[in-house]
Amino acid sequence: MNRLAGPAALLVVWILMWGELTPANVLSGVVVVGVVVAVDTRLRRPRSHRISPVGMMVLAVDLIGRLVVSSIQVARTVVQPTPERLRAGVVSAPLRTDSTLVATVLADMISLTPGTVTLDVRPAPPRLIVHVLGLGDPDEVLDDIAVLEDRVLRAIRPIGTDVAGTPSGPGGAT
Repeated sequence: MNRLAGPAALLVVWILMWGELTPANVLSGVVVVGVVVAVDTRLRRPRSHRISPVGMMVLAVDLIGRLVVSSIQVARTVVQPTPERLRAGVVSAPLRTDSTLVATVLADMISLTPGTVTLDVRPAPPRLIVHVLGLGDPDEVLDDIAVLEDRVLRAIRPIGTDVAGTPSGPGGAT
């Protein structure tokens, strides 16, 4: 079933691009998706992550909340600047997982949030280098990034790890 998710999503995008659901659009979409799957070997590889729909919804709600709160904080900083609000700094946040996908999603979520930007993703040991506007206690920032990493791992979990991102037993059973 997991192997059909990518081609099905491509077919939906194909139909949406045409703007109407007709037999011709569906048939041409099936042909195009078939060619894409035949040519692109990445769609035939076994999955390396499990996606949790509930975890993705929680992650989306979390992102929206972060966007609202940080936008208000940045707006306050612009309207009423104080030395504390203008204090900026860089923190190095260690990651529990070495999954490139998880690190990328985490880095993107941090960069999308006003007042923060991911400067670098380091693979060994895995960590993010993050610039923060209004930096107070660096430990609070590190704790917040760890909470966000937990949410990302609950939504996008590397196969063979538990929800904490640590390797699980043989065969990836959790």
